[in-house]
Amino acid sequence: MARTIAIAVTVLAAGLFAWAVPLARLFDAFTPLITALSIMVAAVFVRLNRGMPTLEWKSLDPGERQGLTAAILRVTTEYGWIIGIIAIVLGGLVTLTVIGRADAVLWPVWGRRAASGAVGGLVSLCAARMGYVVWRDIDIVRLQKRIIDGAASREESKQQGKLAEGKVADIRAANVRAVAVQTPKAWGE
Repeated sequence: MARTIAIAVTVLAAGLFAWAVPLARLFDAFTPLITALSIMVAAVFVRLNRGMPTLEWKSLDPGERQGLTAAILRVTTEYGWIIGIIAIVLGGLVTLTVIGRADAVLWPVWGRRAASGAVGGLVSLCAARMGYVVWRDIDIVRLQKRIIDGAASREESKQQGKLAEGKVADIRAANVRAVAVQTPKAWGE
């Protein structure tokens, strides 16, 4: 579903840029676009640096633990793809900047439209993939919360059980015996 949306956004943006945005006008946006894409790459590198969460893995349910580590591995692979896509887009923008506006306007119309569409589509793809990363990170944080809360609940339940067993053992150790209870008498008797 997310990939379908990303593809649709990319194709729509590419078409709109090719149709409505002249390549010569895009040159004014290259510096801010390069800056924004560089910040995106930096954010992905920061996220990659976090890696796996530090938890007491032995206390977690093995199935939940495997689900968490698999989800983190999948999103980390997505980070690699996003870095690659952004690197390609940055390379293209820098190349177009080096070519310059004066030379680019001499290209045939179809070449200018293709370049404009590629810039719009690829920048939109980068933005869509970053949105996907944020969405996946939120999913992983929710999964971590569920796993950590479940482990904490199990641990607390074990502690409460041990505490109850200790109290029962203390009562038995006190050697408490049943006392015969006499039936109550009425006041007048």
